[in-house]
Amino acid sequence: MPAEPASEPAARAPAATTADVAAEAPLAGVRVVEMTMYVQGPTSGLTLASLGADVIKIEQVGQADYMRNFTSLFGVAFDERGQEWLYGSVNRNKRSLVLDVASEAGRPVFERLIGQADAFISNMRADGLERFGADPDTLLGINPRLVYCRGGGFGMRGELADDMCQDTVGMAHAGFMDAISDSDVPTYPPGALSDILTGTNMASGVMAGLIKRARTGRGCVVGTSQTQALLWLTSQAVGVAANVGQRMDRFDVSGAWNPLFTVYETADGWIAIAALQDQHWQGLARAVGIESWLDDPRFATFEDLVANRDEFTPLFAEHMRTGTTDRWWRAIRGSGAWVSPVNRVEDVASNEDILANEYLVTFDDGFIGPPAMFDVDEFRGMRGSTADYGEHTDEILAELGYDDEQILELKIANAVW
Repeated sequence: MPAEPASEPAARAPAATTADVAAEAPLAGVRVVEMTMYVQGPTSGLTLASLGADVIKIEQVGQADYMRNFTSLFGVAFDERGQEWLYGSVNRNKRSLVLDVASEAGRPVFERLIGQADAFISNMRADGLERFGADPDTLLGINPRLVYCRGGGFGMRGELADDMCQDTVGMAHAGFMDAISDSDVPTYPPGALSDILTGTNMASGVMAGLIKRARTGRGCVVGTSQTQALLWLTSQAVGVAANVGQRMDRFDVSGAWNPLFTVYETADGWIAIAALQDQHWQGLARAVGIESWLDDPRFATFEDLVANRDEFTPLFAEHMRTGTTDRWWRAIRGSGAWVSPVNRVEDVASNEDILANEYLVTFDDGFIGPPAMFDVDEFRGMRGSTADYGEHTDEILAELGYDDEQILELKIANAVW
């Protein structure tokens, strides 16, 4: 389907050709075989592919990846273009190989592919991997230098290791829904956050495994679970509960313990402010035109205003509503306090600073998204598009040494598409 033109603001993101970017890719030459589904596993492959790895995603014969056909998500209904974006959001920059890994004709292809791979990634459960002959012992037996990575749900060991798990229940189990809520009612943020975090951590595990292999000459098994990833993310909140026996205060926009460590409504939006020391407060007061408050004994110092926060907060909130977000942001930036507008998700694709840093770019297919999770020298991530179902099957088989006649035989046997 032809790509639609990008919106004008996002089109201003600095562009680079796929070939130009690939030349600087830090993982160029690394081959990864991916057997994944949904979001967590594919994000791992996306992360590695975004850094230049040759990620070969295996899809089932006669059954395209489920994410190709999702029609709605978190209240958003997708047309055909939306479906293309959703699948590509976790699968771009990969090659697609349609292969029946367990069939008599397809198994040798899979084993040859594994034999030439640097890494294997999957978020399938252990019993499924064993059924496909893709468990760690089997694949490391084929290729002792393979870095084998598996993503889990509730844990990699123990009673819950093989229970079904995805983003929703993973957040629940790890305490994340409670940690981020502003009340005792759990909160579930949209966007598969747990899956994306865990998949990104899986990719970090692969890169650590490749470094270990370079040192030892042997492959290894790496992996993580949603629980492990989320506990790492919430280590401060969990650490206070586990080690101090208390819990951090829930966020309350009008009742923060430190009234200069919160968000305030402005004339046209919201602004976030963070001040922790007296010098921050002194500069902030002058920046927003309330330096006279420094003569008020209730607010003369940072310690004073924190002690008198019940009186300070409504007065400061009323003052902040007299100016626009942009006005306050520009005034406070050089004051010594931390500050940022509270951007809405629909606005970030036109944010000049985000575009200048290439944190969001327009890809070859016209879709907009983040090209990588970090910079490596001048490398800012691959800019390729998303493969069609089975688009690279013949190409990959030829690379593995199969000639045209052998490829035809595999197709007749329904081992590949």
